[in-house]
Amino acid sequence: MLGPNFRATPNRVSMIRQLLVLSAFTAAALAQQPFTTGNLVVVRVGDGTAPLTNASTATFLDEYTPAGVLVQTLAMPTTATGANQPFTNSGTATSEGFLNVSQNGVYLTLTGYAAAPGTAAIATTPASVVARVIARVDIGGVVDTTTTITDGYNGVPAVPPSTATTSGNPRSAVTVDGLSYWCSGTGATANAGVRYVQHGANTSLGLNAGAPTNVRVAGIYNGQLYATSASTVYQSVCAVGTGLPTTSGQPVSLLPGLPAASGPSAYDFWFADPQTLYIADDRATAGGGGGGVQKWTNANGTWALQYILQPATGCRGVTGRRVNGVTTVYATAGNGQLVSFVDNGAGSPATVLATAPANTAFRGVRFLSKPTTLSRLPASCGAAGIQATGTGEVGTDVITTITGAQGIPFVGYGVTLFGLPFCGCTIVHDYLVLLPTTQSTLAIPNNPALLAVSLYIQGLDLGGLGGCPNPVFTLTDGYSFTIQ
Repeated sequence: MLGPNFRATPNRVSMIRQLLVLSAFTAAALAQQPFTTGNLVVVRVGDGTAPLTNASTATFLDEYTPAGVLVQTLAMPTTATGANQPFTNSGTATSEGFLNVSQNGVYLTLTGYAAAPGTAAIATTPASVVARVIARVDIGGVVDTTTTITDGYNGVPAVPPSTATTSGNPRSAVTVDGLSYWCSGTGATANAGVRYVQHGANTSLGLNAGAPTNVRVAGIYNGQLYATSASTVYQSVCAVGTGLPTTSGQPVSLLPGLPAASGPSAYDFWFADPQTLYIADDRATAGGGGGGVQKWTNANGTWALQYILQPATGCRGVTGRRVNGVTTVYATAGNGQLVSFVDNGAGSPATVLATAPANTAFRGVRFLSKPTTLSRLPASCGAAGIQATGTGEVGTDVITTITGAQGIPFVGYGVTLFGLPFCGCTIVHDYLVLLPTTQSTLAIPNNPALLAVSLYIQGLDLGGLGGCPNPVFTLTDGYSFTIQ
């Protein structure tokens, strides 16, 4: 319930965000230069001094403008400093090094190994000997590598006379707020797949109940955990459990309409909105190959392939940005290029923004939006749920989804915060607009006059039991956000 003295003013929201970021800094943190929102960050493996091998290799975060101008390079640590571990990746494991941005927009996350450069066949090392590391890098450039996994993504080295090995590749990590992580990778069957770990811990929890154990990239969109695979019938983007699970035994479900037969090679993915999904596929692009960036759309719960955006080679990393209705997709291609597409339909050409230097490789990529101003306000009194996604930036969309409604769902918008108890519910705000829908898109005009305006969102379930008896309705939690 909202307290009677709660006021979500822009200054207060800003101060709270700053305090949250500052509280994450530690004396052992590794200070770097801040990143600039509106730019791209690319994971680069290798320093260029020698050809890439399967040994542990120095890893860097390169910041580029959307035009492909290199802004700065942040070197991941190669030695331990206090509780912070070294961070490296395999030089030749192209399935590693994916990048995510936290749901609050404050952190970048990626995974690697707690080993200095030069450890041969690093992916076959046991995790109990060489821990797998989750790196959390905030937008101020502070690197935290205190979170390790010693019980997951386990490699098995060759034991003479046998030369058989098992690779244990950590591939990605995603977080809401930098306090816990959902990770993906492969390794010995018992400790692979999607795993959950708290920040600063050194053990993890396996989430998926069974296959797939070879999982590529994990991500979160609209309050749901997803992951990609190219194993058995899991050949693309899958939902992992419901919402953001933190217990074992979770089902993994391929999104309806996506391919269940082998052939595609899905890696990274980006939701432009709940009905538009871009998937990086590293198959060849020449000769009718399906590689590149696939665009899928969702109609009535089933996804359908629209077309494939194709650079010179297939892609593994993908991210994007939609501003004023224009969608720009960015990808890392297999030939070492960072490319972009302005999606104007099938055949939209690729623009080469940058090429990885000799003896290095580009891996994951993310666009840096401004940290979101959306803040959830507890107020629910019924079965219906609400999820809002977006940053609150001018020119972008805030998308609200109502789930679990028992009657007729509505999305309400207002400009004045109430926090008013009513029939066992809490009315978050004045209802200036009330729309009968399960999903509403609020397109914020690119108008400077709107900056610093606060808006509020709440769902209403007309006919939902457990709230007001006459008329019968319940209310969901609310959201506040400030246009920025």
